[in-house]
Amino acid sequence: MSFSQHTSRFSDLVTRASERDGYDDFGEDSWQEGLRLLVDSVESVPGVDAGGREYVYARFVDALRNRLRVVDYVKNHPEVGDERVERPLVVLGLPRTGTSLASYLLDRDPARRSLLTWEAEDSVPPSPPGTLRTDPRCLAKKAELDALARGFEAAGIPMVHWDEADGPTECTFVHNQDFKAYLWEAFMPTVDYAQWLLETDMTSAYTYERTVLQMLQSQAPGVWSLKMPSHAVHIEALLAAFPDARIVWAHRDPYRATASFLRLNYLSRAVLGARVDVDTIVPNVLAQLREHVDRPLRTRDRIGEDRFFDLHYAELMRDPIAVMRDLYDWARDDLTTSTEQAMLDWLAQHPQNRHGGAAYSLAGSGVSRADLDPIFHDYLSAFDIELEGDV
Repeated sequence: MSFSQHTSRFSDLVTRASERDGYDDFGEDSWQEGLRLLVDSVESVPGVDAGGREYVYARFVDALRNRLRVVDYVKNHPEVGDERVERPLVVLGLPRTGTSLASYLLDRDPARRSLLTWEAEDSVPPSPPGTLRTDPRCLAKKAELDALARGFEAAGIPMVHWDEADGPTECTFVHNQDFKAYLWEAFMPTVDYAQWLLETDMTSAYTYERTVLQMLQSQAPGVWSLKMPSHAVHIEALLAAFPDARIVWAHRDPYRATASFLRLNYLSRAVLGARVDVDTIVPNVLAQLREHVDRPLRTRDRIGEDRFFDLHYAELMRDPIAVMRDLYDWARDDLTTSTEQAMLDWLAQHPQNRHGGAAYSLAGSGVSRADLDPIFHDYLSAFDIELEGDV
């Protein structure tokens, strides 16, 4: 397919987004390069089926549409720019290391503010605190996800990762609206976008995220608890946007985390229907994982380890409340008795593997433990991480 035809695809997506609500101002053009790369990746690989393409393109349109609405809202409410996003707790680390559990426990604290699944993708107008979990948009998203969960259950498919509609989600669902997000990379059949994402300037994505958080907190305030494993890859840009961020680095046996992450990668890349070239995709995934540990190690050396709280998955599984107490002490926040009880209640209502268990193994993944040893040598040397046995 020629470049002009790729450009036509790009223009069609932009038009579809603009026609949804009649807006045409996307703000800065920082989103364009990423979207063009993504379209080129989808269009340049044989075997992409029409249904898979339309599923991914529809998600591109949804992201563009929310960006349009955010830009319009902020233009009409300039006071949003005066909001201060202060001392956010930011959970990062390798993928599949307990970041979701930590974020859900933090969300039980009424003094905190989470980025909720529904509002990350349907942000305008921002909801007041009393309706954050009863807003019609939230209820519609809940109904959508409940139906999806029933479909997975009926098919006997375990859900590898799951966000509740009214629960905290990853910042990637905001970064995706600047088209600089590992959410999009996870679908791609080529490595072009992934390689670009490792090296591109992420300033605009974090500036856009700060704007979205300012807008949301203008109606529903609180100290933000944010999470996204890949904040670790662009931690300098994170700190430029949120200089007083308190960083929670989640640690887990990296061999087990890699096995889990590879499984998730194969599932997501299957959506487009194109053949996944293991010899290309696996080195790409391993390059990502290396940066998830090397970059925060370098930043930690630069800014000091006191800026980081080390949250260990094994300890979180054994005694989550004890870990939360340690985290709150480090953050100099008040963990009240009622918040502790709310955390305990949530744990009782959400047992691990309630959506189906998954045995993570490197067997058949195209990766051996010996392949991973040099990637994680420095990381394992720096931290006393409890290994979980053979994978």
